[in-house]
Amino acid sequence: MIKDVKAAISDLLSEKSLWPRMLLEDYLTVALDLRQCSLMTIPAELPDADSLSRRIDEKCIPDFKGVTQEKDPQNRMRMIRIVKDKLRKAYLEEIKSSPSYRSHIFWVKRLGLEVFEVEVRPTVREHFVHKQKETKNRIEFLTRKREEFREEFLKHVDRSIPRSIAAYPEERFPEYLNQIGELLGYPKCCVGAYIEGRAEGSPTAEQRAATQIADVKVQGLEPDIYAYFSRDFIPCSPMCSNASTIGKEIHQAFSGLSDRLSQVYGQCLKGNIETVGSYPQRIQAHKMKIEGRSRKLGISE
Repeated sequence: MIKDVKAAISDLLSEKSLWPRMLLEDYLTVALDLRQCSLMTIPAELPDADSLSRRIDEKCIPDFKGVTQEKDPQNRMRMIRIVKDKLRKAYLEEIKSSPSYRSHIFWVKRLGLEVFEVEVRPTVREHFVHKQKETKNRIEFLTRKREEFREEFLKHVDRSIPRSIAAYPEERFPEYLNQIGELLGYPKCCVGAYIEGRAEGSPTAEQRAATQIADVKVQGLEPDIYAYFSRDFIPCSPMCSNASTIGKEIHQAFSGLSDRLSQVYGQCLKGNIETVGSYPQRIQAHKMKIEGRSRKLGISE
């Protein structure tokens, strides 16, 4: 339970170290029982993510180059393990000095929430924000299942597989996507459409979503703003009534607490549509950014 709701909301709306969408969609919705869980990728979703990643990389550049230059397979594997340990240590050192990360932990505690942390890679963590023990148990179960899915994927992995798939192979398993979609409070119809976008030979969910928004606007219409109730959530259509119902419930709850809170969430909804509508460009920009970092670190493409 939030202590002194009015004071908490006033302070939350004054927070400068975190994005408003994080504060409202990741923390406040869970604190108010509008969602049982939210998911954040750390440090990627923090405002100072770029500087954090750069400092971590700079501590390990000689190690990266050493790995790429090593020809002996056994020595190479040993060096990779050492680099991973060094990256993990660098991540922990840098993340603790991040103002936005400290604010993230502060708001989790202030709103009576908890974080279940999962290491995705040495320098990447997933933070499941929740407050119920039952939810934590479900997250733990899903984490174990994800490891099973990843092991299954590795048995049949193809070296030509795109990095986007290799980084998150569990997204090739509908069982995993159905379970995490339910945990995050996504409508079944939207989860089903997302699963279709992860099938081989199909347009990705991101491509489909951006095209849908463009098509709606060509017709002189606008997407249902409430269908984009959380950042990076992809509705099955810009007019999905099930997703819209969730967005309206959140907006109504916020409106009952503060006019300013309602206004900020309205801005978040507009931003969510812009984000989804520009997915192809954002994905391409991210790919180029990763390739640039790889070249700097001496990693062969």
